[in-house]
Amino acid sequence: MQANKYKMKRKLLNALTGIILFLMPNVNFGQAPTLGTAANFVLFTTSGAMNNTGTSYLTGDVGSNLAASMTGFGSAVIVGVIHEYDAASAQCATDLLSLYGQLNSAVSTSGLGATFGNGTTLGPGVYTTIGAATLNLGLTLDAGGNPNALFIFQIQGALSTNAGSTINLINGALACNV
Repeated sequence: MQANKYKMKRKLLNALTGIILFLMPNVNFGQAPTLGTAANFVLFTTSGAMNNTGTSYLTGDVGSNLAASMTGFGSAVIVGVIHEYDAASAQCATDLLSLYGQLNSAVSTSGLGATFGNGTTLGPGVYTTIGAATLNLGLTLDAGGNPNALFIFQIQGALSTNAGSTINLINGALACNV
């Protein structure tokens, strides 16, 4: 009699566990941070000058929340709008402050050299460098088939890109998750 009660409780517990697991939502631990209006910009600054040299091809808005801080964009091909110290740049600056808090709290998973790229491939993660950094040649970001893969770069200084530098997204990597 006691053994039958135990078997019945065990079956009930197993069935209940199965039902609960079936009803649980799919949990995603790699959720992209909230970009707000910053999602429209490919380049933006709130605290310094932005200078373009040579011919650049940019898809997205370019902006600054500082008056007279952008130079050299006359030769750039921009598929988007230039916002310099206007209502759109003010809103973007507010959204970036919120975004900064989210990204700054991300825990580093790997160090990044002062010069990075050079044909390397990186998987999802939080990459950190102390001080200025330069992107050189090609950098490939490999999502490994996960369209929710995040790539966060915490650069605690100026970011420069050398001529001919590229960032390639492969295996499901999305620009909106970089």
